[in-house]
Amino acid sequence: MDSQSITITMAQVLELYAQGRRDFSHLDFHEAWMPGLSLPGVNLKQANLVSVNLHQARLSGAQLSGCNLWRANLEEANLEQADLARSVLIRAELSRINLAGADLRCSDLRLATLHQAVLREANLRHANLSYTDLRGADLTAADLRGADLTAANLRGANLAIAQLEGACLDRVWIDGAEPQSHLSPTL
Repeated sequence: MDSQSITITMAQVLELYAQGRRDFSHLDFHEAWMPGLSLPGVNLKQANLVSVNLHQARLSGAQLSGCNLWRANLEEANLEQADLARSVLIRAELSRINLAGADLRCSDLRLATLHQAVLREANLRHANLSYTDLRGADLTAADLRGADLTAANLRGANLAIAQLEGACLDRVWIDGAEPQSHLSPTL
């Protein structure tokens, strides 16, 4: 996080967004309450979004790379085609989120809840998904090459045509089975 982050109110953001401004990068929104926010295409690169509430937010195509979203609530949000590369999403609540086609390369999602999340065609290369809850998630055609899925809960997840080459699948949970040690990355 940039040490020169600027704090701005959500009312100011909404007013500036309505006037056509899209760049709100490097700003400080920690612990902000923004459920239902609709800012498609907004640029929030490297913003401080620690513990924000973005429940049911509509941020499709948003630029969120390098953001700190530790313990953020993005439940049921729409971040389709969003750029979240190198973002911190540790312990984030992402249940039923739409991340179809999103870029999550090298992001840290340890201990995040992605229950029934839509991650179709998402780029999760080299992402840290250890101990994540991916129960019922749709990972169809997701790129998980080099991702760390250690002890992830994948019960009921759809991994059809997902790319898993080089992924760490040690102790993953799949369909009611006990954690699988050394599971083949070809599922």
